[in-house]
Amino acid sequence: MRAGLTVLLLLAGTASADTVLRIAAVAPEGTAWAREARAFAREVQESSHGAVRIKLYLGGITGDERESEARARRGQLDGIASGSALCMQLAPSSRVMQVMGLFQTRDESAKVAARLRPLFDEELRRAGYVNLGSFAMGPALPFTSRPLMTLHDLQQTRFWTWNDDPIYPLELPLLGMTTVSTSLADAGPAFEHGQVDGFIAIPTAALAFQWSTQARYVSDLKIGFLRGCFLVSSRAFDQLSVEARETLRSASAKLTARLDELGRAQDEQLLGGLFQRQGLKLVPASVSLRAQFLELARQARERLGDKLVPPELLQRVLAMLADLRVAEPIPK
Repeated sequence: MRAGLTVLLLLAGTASADTVLRIAAVAPEGTAWAREARAFAREVQESSHGAVRIKLYLGGITGDERESEARARRGQLDGIASGSALCMQLAPSSRVMQVMGLFQTRDESAKVAARLRPLFDEELRRAGYVNLGSFAMGPALPFTSRPLMTLHDLQQTRFWTWNDDPIYPLELPLLGMTTVSTSLADAGPAFEHGQVDGFIAIPTAALAFQWSTQARYVSDLKIGFLRGCFLVSSRAFDQLSVEARETLRSASAKLTARLDELGRAQDEQLLGGLFQRQGLKLVPASVSLRAQFLELARQARERLGDKLVPPELLQRVLAMLADLRVAEPIPK
């Protein structure tokens, strides 16, 4: 199957009359993410009058994000819509956006990300990519087989984490939590076979990959916030005409704005009643549990030091957050 896919990718190269950009994503077919990706592809083709077309490879057909990036290096793909893991791999400074307990709201994450974007873009440029936009994926929450009422409950739960994630497998054990890292495809079977008791996941991913139908509870304890990015290889981007580049940038800006709004709207719908109607019970996190989690997360950041993110970058972000919280206090 992989050999056939490689042939397919090679055949989907650049045509003489137009340009085909081959874009991969792990987003499953049939999801709102996939619908937005297809709308983006139509807009690019229509706005460029057919000069640029987008060929989408969704549902992880080209492998996980690391495998897709390797294909891009070999010239078999031109771009990747990353759900956060590849963004952090190629732009190490962007890991600060997923550090546990650092951000308390989606807006905080968005505002700090906007201020730091030049730094992230430069790291991505050096890695061989043009960043066409970043977008909020949402808060990572515990989806579990039993309710989490106390810190002890949290520490007695074996959590699945994405094996491409460079942050949570480092931090969570320092909070006394047990993690099992697998691919996205193996997350559901790991829960089904009793290898894990829950998932650390954003609500839209829990819905898309059907983890919300396996878990019985979701806790309103924000472990962290994930941000995705839309990358096109510099090789492919530089071959486009000036007009085609502007068309791609414009359509990408609209796409990432829609993904931002989609994530916000879906989180509100899912946590506001849709999950409950599907049988998932929402468990509010107590004030004491939040306080204990945030304190342990702070201690973990200090213990990890530059293994997590450069200390000077962390201090810069903490200063930004302090300024933001003076102007806009966190809702209680």
